[in-house]
Amino acid sequence: MTKQSHFAVTHTDARLYDEVWGRRTVTPSAPLTPPAPAPMFHYMQDPQPVAQPRIDLLYTNIGRGHPFYLDGIAEALIRRGRIALVRQERDVFDISRGLSRTAWRTARWLYRKGSSGGLIGVIYDRLRRNGDYNKQGLLSSILARDIRRTFADSDQPLIIAHPSLVGMLAGRPNLIYQHGELVAPGESLVRGASKVLAPTEDVALRFLAAGYDRSSVVVTGLCVEPAIVRQASDSFAARTERLASDRPLTGAFFSSGAEPSPHIDTLVDTALSALRNNHRVIVFARQGGKLARAAMHAMHLSRREFAVIDRTNILHQELPAAVIVEFDSRREENALSARLFPSLDYFVGPSHERSNWAVGLGLPLFMVEPCIGPFAPLNRDLLVGLGVGLVVGSESAADQFGSYVLGLRETGHLRQMAERGWGGYGIDGFDKIAEWLYLEFGGHEIGE
Repeated sequence: MTKQSHFAVTHTDARLYDEVWGRRTVTPSAPLTPPAPAPMFHYMQDPQPVAQPRIDLLYTNIGRGHPFYLDGIAEALIRRGRIALVRQERDVFDISRGLSRTAWRTARWLYRKGSSGGLIGVIYDRLRRNGDYNKQGLLSSILARDIRRTFADSDQPLIIAHPSLVGMLAGRPNLIYQHGELVAPGESLVRGASKVLAPTEDVALRFLAAGYDRSSVVVTGLCVEPAIVRQASDSFAARTERLASDRPLTGAFFSSGAEPSPHIDTLVDTALSALRNNHRVIVFARQGGKLARAAMHAMHLSRREFAVIDRTNILHQELPAAVIVEFDSRREENALSARLFPSLDYFVGPSHERSNWAVGLGLPLFMVEPCIGPFAPLNRDLLVGLGVGLVVGSESAADQFGSYVLGLRETGHLRQMAERGWGGYGIDGFDKIAEWLYLEFGGHEIGE
């Protein structure tokens, strides 16, 4: 193993975004625009300025998915020079005390342990399937106790991304529910928010059917990391050129935050298969986590040369074919993946992670199984139906993955997958949300 240098990531948000995500990016061509808006929905195009208080963000910080959408809003506000609009970022674990905090910690523990199966997995799955955030039972009341004490009586604009928080704070004024996912399973359709931010008309229709009126549902476009949006057009052009050539392919490999053992096994097997077929492999893994340990162990056993890079080093031009990128926070992961995004030709991961990349950025996705949670099977079916994703459905498929992808390239199918995932949707949802928030709740120049 060789330790390569990468680039410094500061822990100050503004410097992090400016120095890491704002440097060495290529100005994209004309930005994508969403399909012509249906008259039934309000699109973020001409909001009316209204003087209102500043905004709070409330995180659950369980897993990557839901918190990622609040991170993206904050980054977009930073890039626009309007982060002062945010009064504070809060976390349910910091707010909660006593029994309530214990309940939140238990929920996080179940998320991390339950996704790997066994008895805990059965309990976790049953809780997820039987959950209805529109109904507040004893457990919900315990989780909600200190959150309600903190926020229920305020009309300060509050942005949340987890459906459980909608149920806990239902009916509160200026409660903004950011639903950035491409699908909307039943557990996400929680009533009681003032506004729902949905990425597509299809998702917006689901919220209308759940009881929201048309004026409360806002179609934003896909929510993709702002740092990647800036380089999306040039990255796509370079990718389609590579896919039509005989140059080595580069694949990225991601797990969810829970790192389920079946997913880890498949990710490692597909990465090794890709290396055997002369692909370049970039494994993104939480520092000290299951994927990082498993990938390193597999590389050692197979006598593969590999490099480990992280936020402390500067990336050199020449790297071995196998690279493990370690991170210890979501924002570090976003920064590192944005830095390496232009080199990617496909990616491998769960169907409920980064599906916006496949649908909006023209980056084919190979999905590992089993599906975990209510979002995953709906995402899988959507991506397969759109022709932008395929399923790695067995151990033998994982073992033959590298040659299978080369076959897709030779027939032109891999390039077709990329092309189907480009140009169908606007990809600047975070930026549109940031501007809408400023015009809706700022009402004057920052600093006046």
